[in-house]
Amino acid sequence: MNRKDSTSVFSPNRREFLHGVGGLTLVIGSSGLISACTTEQQPPAPATGSTEITPNIWVTLGADDTVTVQFPATEMGQGSSTALPLILADELDADWDKVRIETVAFHDEAYGNPFFQNMLYTAGSLTVQAYFDPLRRAGAQARKLLLRSAAAYWDVPVEELMTEPSVVIHPASGRRLGYGEIVAFTELPETLPEVSDEELKPFGSHRYLGRDMPRRDMLAKSDGSAEFGIDVHVPDMVYASVLRAPVEDEEPISIDDAAARAVDGVTDVVALPWGVAVVADTYEASKWGKEALDVTWSESSRFREANSETDLDAYVGQAEDLAQTGTAWRAAGELDAAMDGAAEIIEATYRSDPAYHAQMEPMNATAHVTEDGKAAEIWVSTQTQSLSILGAAEFLETTPDRITLHPMYIGGGFGRRTLRRQRYVEDALLVSRAIGRPVKVIWTREDDVKDGTFRNAAAQCLRAGFDGEGNLVGWHHRVAAPKVLEYMNPPRWEVSAGRDVIAMLGSESSRYDIPNFRAEHIITERCSRVCAWRGVATSYTKFAAESFVDELAAARNIDPLEFRMQLCHNNPRALTVLETVAGMADWSRPREGTALGLALAGYSSTFAGGIAEISVDESSGVIDVHNFWLVADAGYLLQPSNSEAQLEGNVVFGISSALSEQIDIAGGQVRQNNYYDHPVMRMHEMPNIEVRAISTDNPPTGIGEVGLSSTAAALANALFAATGARVRHIPLTPQRVLAAMQA
Repeated sequence: MNRKDSTSVFSPNRREFLHGVGGLTLVIGSSGLISACTTEQQPPAPATGSTEITPNIWVTLGADDTVTVQFPATEMGQGSSTALPLILADELDADWDKVRIETVAFHDEAYGNPFFQNMLYTAGSLTVQAYFDPLRRAGAQARKLLLRSAAAYWDVPVEELMTEPSVVIHPASGRRLGYGEIVAFTELPETLPEVSDEELKPFGSHRYLGRDMPRRDMLAKSDGSAEFGIDVHVPDMVYASVLRAPVEDEEPISIDDAAARAVDGVTDVVALPWGVAVVADTYEASKWGKEALDVTWSESSRFREANSETDLDAYVGQAEDLAQTGTAWRAAGELDAAMDGAAEIIEATYRSDPAYHAQMEPMNATAHVTEDGKAAEIWVSTQTQSLSILGAAEFLETTPDRITLHPMYIGGGFGRRTLRRQRYVEDALLVSRAIGRPVKVIWTREDDVKDGTFRNAAAQCLRAGFDGEGNLVGWHHRVAAPKVLEYMNPPRWEVSAGRDVIAMLGSESSRYDIPNFRAEHIITERCSRVCAWRGVATSYTKFAAESFVDELAAARNIDPLEFRMQLCHNNPRALTVLETVAGMADWSRPREGTALGLALAGYSSTFAGGIAEISVDESSGVIDVHNFWLVADAGYLLQPSNSEAQLEGNVVFGISSALSEQIDIAGGQVRQNNYYDHPVMRMHEMPNIEVRAISTDNPPTGIGEVGLSSTAAALANALFAATGARVRHIPLTPQRVLAAMQA
């Protein structure tokens, strides 16, 4: 079976000689580089006239001058499919026009992201951060090998040689050799050259990095030739639509499918543990058949009691109950003693509703299961090749090597496509196994909303203690939320020591100098399907923390900007971000009819500050965002304009979710259906957005989610500055704004 032809620059399969064929061994040098060797030959020694060599697992050099770089992540609009190969190409000094990119499409820990248990996993803005050093060293190692080979060929000292893009030069004699020419006579030595830190290019001296290079994915996305999961078509394929149980953990008891089978084009009806699939020759027929089903469902699930409003009230009670201790996430100093001795303690509680990812491409998957049910080929838009393969293998009770994955472009991820149990893939696997044909499953938008996996609801109680001189001496951040990691990725939860990064990220006070600090997770009962969401927990933890900082500034009668600068006076990067964003917004200039709100948030190791300028319609409670300024320091910028584009998109995402995107659950069922009652920001609502990415001589960190962490708090703080009303519940809906103003 073959997928249809695509003009995309990506090939879905790894080089054949590295695809787990018996005889391949990975040799790890002292620098951490992994070299590819056969068990018959360690290392391989191709004869003169070879067509390609593979110095390490990341790059293959061809005698035709091609440079093939392995891409271990997922391209979902963030530009990583250009950024990662550029890292290697720059250190290799390769001609970028001769670089080909292949996506790693099978589970192999050698290519895995160390932040995710060495799985192929794209999330958390951790891709560049994880692969920057290995890819630099891989490129430098390959270049060093070519230089040594050319030096031996010319019988000159290697120190006399230099490189230009894909060419080795001997300046003293004027001789030149293309990389492909060198490949033709190169034999890999028994020991490949190691690379020291001093041999890597210093920041700011790169040929490609730090410049705006055209993204490799943009041409196909512009001319319509890019293939997303929803575009897949394979021979003999049929379509399936699934009517799913209205409440989690329930199943069909009886199925009347007569009307469904009467729909023209419907060929099969397949009962699933969680629903009923209607199979048809066209997608439309499968959807119409699904709508014609008459199903009686079980009514025994505990989730029938789920109600987002009352459940959140219960979370608040747990967060505020100091007798209920939680799992420590981050702690410093002696918080209890500091709070006991505090001259003043200020407290506030914040709430956040579940949040839908709202990605443009709804869930879909295509699968073809073999007759014995123990092997499958799957086509899917996924943020994790590893979990798509491992999950499918586990589901079919087979081994990962019997799952062939075709990773497709993604029409929006935002964490939605990171789960170990990818139910849309399981839909396709089950139906294909039942009917013996390849099946494409497409969820409708309503399916995607009703059966979504959401950012979890949370309640947060924050407490701050001041000494008699007005110094902030204690900070206590309690987050009442369910165990998200346990639901979305059980193996990762098992090694987490009970620390849930998905529920707690951002609650650490990593930007401010607070001597006594504790963030703790008060574990609550899960009341809906949950998953990582863009920005992970920072979308709500930073909303609470940065809103609380503003409240503390108001209580001390200090300007919010000045108060933050006092708190991070020992953090020069944070101070630079604050000073820069304040300058962009002209913070001290008086406004008429509008007000500013500030948040210093950041994400993981990235620093960011945002300022919102808003006005409020006091009759309707509608917040109108006029301007948003954002500054981020994510270390050394690899692609400056692309970084700023990511920041802009993140601000749009953050404002939209903070103002209007609401998920309500009653009786275990989601009330919303589609974009008409889950409104995302429309074009006429777009504010002016100005961003600035600062490049510094620090290792690169994440850029794709940092903007989100500051938006909700900046908006809430601007609302307070404009009206004197404090809304401690996101989203900041007009009803909540009105209620706060009228309180």
